[in-house]
Amino acid sequence: MNKTEQISNTKIFIIGQLMVNLPVLLIMSSIVFLTNYYLQLKLNLSFLIGFIAGWVYWAYSVEKWIKWAFLNNVEKERIYKIGKSGLLIWNINGINRIENKLKSQK
Repeated sequence: MNKTEQISNTKIFIIGQLMVNLPVLLIMSSIVFLTNYYLQLKLNLSFLIGFIAGWVYWAYSVEKWIKWAFLNNVEKERIYKIGKSGLLIWNINGINRIENKLKSQK
């Protein structure tokens, strides 16, 4: 992408949903089904295992999404606004941490 081109909010939102929320939902629902149906675990325990697995993947994938946005010259405020409305992030602290990490790598 050319440095002067600006990526659209819709594309940032969709990429975030496809990189973060869709896989998290698939991981959580698959684990709940598999642990409950095949391992015969109680439903509460299956949900807990699915939730933890989804959370672990979310932590990895949301960082990857933010890095992708920074590498595509998206401003921090836009990432925060789109991420919050897309239920990808809750506060700006994670964005600041990743931004500092990227700056220290350069």
